[in-house]
Amino acid sequence: MILIFDYFETILNTKSMDFNRGLYVFWERYYQDKCLFSDMKKYGEDLFLVLMEKHRGGEEYPFVENELPLFAKKFGGDKVTMSVEEEADFLMRCNDFVLDPEIERFLQKCSQMNIPMYVLSNSGFRAEALMEVLNRFGIGKYFTQLWSSANFGRIKPCREFFELAIETALEENPEEIRENIVFIGDIYETDVVGAHQAGIKSAWLNKKDRSDENGWATYDIKSASQLNGILEGE
Repeated sequence: MILIFDYFETILNTKSMDFNRGLYVFWERYYQDKCLFSDMKKYGEDLFLVLMEKHRGGEEYPFVENELPLFAKKFGGDKVTMSVEEEADFLMRCNDFVLDPEIERFLQKCSQMNIPMYVLSNSGFRAEALMEVLNRFGIGKYFTQLWSSANFGRIKPCREFFELAIETALEENPEEIRENIVFIGDIYETDVVGAHQAGIKSAWLNKKDRSDENGWATYDIKSASQLNGILEGE
């Protein structure tokens, strides 16, 4: 068995999310002598509309690669990149993350069973920063590799994005086959649909108790406490 996880609301839950919490600190450090925060906030909202349009077309809009240079061009700053640590700091300011103890126990159990685990995430933040956040929660060690759409350029359910993870996982675990891969995620339209199109199993963290009208979810579970059923084939 190989497990590939979604990131947001699967591995880490978000108590609250506000992009402006991260943006304010960014403004305070690099732009407060160049513009008002209200101006930067308004421009951030304009860029969010661009992001949504990109997503509708299946493309990602990376924060560091695409947005930071635009802030600099707009307001005359010279901060056009971030280190991995700075990007992780920004992400954690925007998101008040919580690690579900059930998820942590499940990861520990899978690690003890030597089950290879990976992460495939839709995110405007780079894979290295996402992994840095997992490391800060003490769980990055469980994952062999993490892929972010910020690096890849397209978002789930893109077949090629899934194939990147699947092919790598199978190369690293030649004793396994595609039929033994399970993708675990909470969004039907990206996680379940993407896994189905890629020909792998899916475990849908169906927190809102929606109906699986297509019947594509291999496992339809309501909470992380039920993840052990995957290991038992229930």
